[in-house]
Amino acid sequence: MIPFKTIMLQISFLSMLLFVVGQPASDAQDKTPDGEKPAKVDPEKKEASPPEEEKEPPLPKIEQMQIPTVDELLKKPPVDWIVLENDYVLVVEPVYPRPDTLGQLEAALKESYNWPKPRSKEEIDEQRKLRASYNFLQLTLVDDKENPEYRIQRKNVKQVVHHEDQILKRIDELLKSNDLRTAFEMLLVLDRKHRDWPGFDQRQQRLMFLEAKDKQKSKQYDNALAFIEDLHGRSPEYPGLSKLAGEVIDVIITQSVKENAFRKAHYYLKRLATMFPRQQTVAKWTESFLNQSNDILNQAEQIAKQNQFQEAVQLVSRASIVWPANPRIRESLLRYHNRYPVINVGVLETAVEKTPFFLERDSTRRHQKLTQIPLFEVGRVDQTPQYQSRFFEQWEPTDLGRRADFFLRHSYATWESHPKLLAADITRFLQNKITPGSNQYDERFDSYVRSVSTTDPFTFSIYFDRVPLRTEWLLALPIEASPIWENVAVDSESKPANSDVFVSSRFIIDQKNPNEVRYVRAVPEPADLREFNIAQINEIRYPSFEKSFQALLLGEVSVLPFLPAKLVSFFQESEEYNVVQSEIPLTHVLQFNPESNPLKIVELRRALAYAIDRNKILKETLLHESKLLNGRLITAPYYTGLQAYNQQVPQREYNFPLAVALAVASQKKLSGQFPPLHMLCDPNPEAQEAAQELIKAWARIGIHVMLIPNTPAEAEKKNLKWDIVYRTVAMTEPVMELWPFLTVGKGAQIESLEIFPDWMRQKLIQLDEATDWETATALLKKLQQQLYSMAHIVPLWEIDQFHVFRTNIKGYADRPLIFYDNVEQWITTPLYPKVETFTQK
Repeated sequence: MIPFKTIMLQISFLSMLLFVVGQPASDAQDKTPDGEKPAKVDPEKKEASPPEEEKEPPLPKIEQMQIPTVDELLKKPPVDWIVLENDYVLVVEPVYPRPDTLGQLEAALKESYNWPKPRSKEEIDEQRKLRASYNFLQLTLVDDKENPEYRIQRKNVKQVVHHEDQILKRIDELLKSNDLRTAFEMLLVLDRKHRDWPGFDQRQQRLMFLEAKDKQKSKQYDNALAFIEDLHGRSPEYPGLSKLAGEVIDVIITQSVKENAFRKAHYYLKRLATMFPRQQTVAKWTESFLNQSNDILNQAEQIAKQNQFQEAVQLVSRASIVWPANPRIRESLLRYHNRYPVINVGVLETAVEKTPFFLERDSTRRHQKLTQIPLFEVGRVDQTPQYQSRFFEQWEPTDLGRRADFFLRHSYATWESHPKLLAADITRFLQNKITPGSNQYDERFDSYVRSVSTTDPFTFSIYFDRVPLRTEWLLALPIEASPIWENVAVDSESKPANSDVFVSSRFIIDQKNPNEVRYVRAVPEPADLREFNIAQINEIRYPSFEKSFQALLLGEVSVLPFLPAKLVSFFQESEEYNVVQSEIPLTHVLQFNPESNPLKIVELRRALAYAIDRNKILKETLLHESKLLNGRLITAPYYTGLQAYNQQVPQREYNFPLAVALAVASQKKLSGQFPPLHMLCDPNPEAQEAAQELIKAWARIGIHVMLIPNTPAEAEKKNLKWDIVYRTVAMTEPVMELWPFLTVGKGAQIESLEIFPDWMRQKLIQLDEATDWETATALLKKLQQQLYSMAHIVPLWEIDQFHVFRTNIKGYADRPLIFYDNVEQWITTPLYPKVETFTQK
């Protein structure tokens, strides 16, 4: 470091007024009389010039100063540059106050003239001394250990370049070289050192602009837009920002339109319009979307003139997706939707998906209810199921129950979507079911029915070999045969929609793809009606419930068949939705493969049962501590509210030590090692979530169970191996339904009983041959106790099911047994698109 005495000599020779005291600053200040100008220092009297060989190099000028490197700024002690009037620079330790040291001292000096008038000589001296100090800068020279502290007159200082200013200069260089990462790190350092330093905001904004351009160049458009929006929030008029935003969003919208992702395009267009409403890109795409939407509406108008209302509704829906702000949408949607009502249903899977889960599940139950109308169906459940029929005016048992006469209805309401049913349709189908060799032959049905006959088009009789407990249950099946009536029908509007329609068809699949299944009425409604019921149902598949929930909020769908516990209260409190509870809950049960060798060991089945803390999983995993959605532990695979349910069977309590002991005992029978077990699981989200908890519980007792994924690839595998299946069922007639349930998809045939132990075969046959309800109920309750004790099945819990409808839908059942109950009578009014929902990503 250059000695300060040399500095003084150089300044004197340059005719600079510099006040220097070669002692501590406080002493020098005391020796200066108040009101007198500091005496000029005579360099000849202070000290003679050093010999030529001892002269130090001159002070650097400001233009010669090198901006410190990043390492120097971060690792070396901070220093300030004091720039004198002649542009020479002194390097000193940080000076105060900061920032803008000179400005703050000048402001303090001006403020001092407004101080209160002193009352004593001491106050006068104190104010004079303090006011005089504002004319000086306190300096601490770097590396001068002998006498580093000095003060210098403020008027002789041209500029103070603080350490923070040096950081800003280095940031400028980094931005010029496009080293954005290092520039960002230096900005963070500066922000930590001194928040809101003058010039910080300008560099930060410049960095954000350059980051946005860099992301644009690398085609990371979302990241670029994030920087643009952040910069707009700080400086809306930043030069070039509007142009850059337009370029980025124009690319995104162009790509979205190519992908037919119009909602995404609207979302980004709105983001641009929010920042720059008069941007050229906003006007360009607004006009483009409006023109496309108008073209589609014009097509819909032409098609509607040809009475092709299904296509017209689809086109209007398409137009509303392209540009929901089109003022013509509302009128067109009202006109065509009222003539051809359509409902979009958000589902998590469709019945046409390929899955290794070969048993009944929620999607197949919906599909069967939507596409088939059995001769008899359960209308409600009050301890026992109560049956009703769409087709019969009356039915009468005669000859002590060995004969039943049925009388068909002659006419149907306009809202009914099935073809007209004749007695010949039914007798032809039932005769096939009792004819061995027919592909419709049913061994169990044949054991009941001897023959079928018809006397006129609307009357037929069934003769029984043995009297069934319930004739209604025996005939609770759809007539899967083409209607004879269609060959003589004259009214073209009342004919079936296509040749694949059966006599008992309600809706049929019109179109399907991996993400959507479209159902239409088997028989369309007459064209001269004043008000039309639902004509088409679109089941739209979503990968998760969260996505389907979002679709409901955005208006993409109007109904959700599945509603988890944690969201019931949300929809019940909303005025836009109605929540409907099912008549009976959904039963969750574990069933073991009767042909799995390891699970033939009763100790292993019981170990699996005792290892499950059912109460904890039900409350914490499934119900989420919700008081609105009810759930109960069960001991049978059917509804606890049924008369046939044995309430006396005690619940199996969670017992970890016993589970471990049983696992060890079963392990010995398996040659000392458990084979890995494979589990199929219902695609139901609650079942999938619970299955993961079951697998964890079994792992704690040393049993490894692998979950078979519900993927098309697994469905293609031949000879699928499984040991455990997690099922969901909704039995209403367990006396009749338990046998096919236990055979795991093999039906109720004598041959299917071979996989069971002798005692179970006998019990099932006795139950099937019971001739009165009292005997059948007693047998069923006893069988329930034995199945539960021997752990052939592990009933888990039953959970109340809820569905959510938008309020624009009317006519659905108050307590449906299955989601699509009474679906033909559903009435929907148009759901006009909300522009704001179409601009959400």
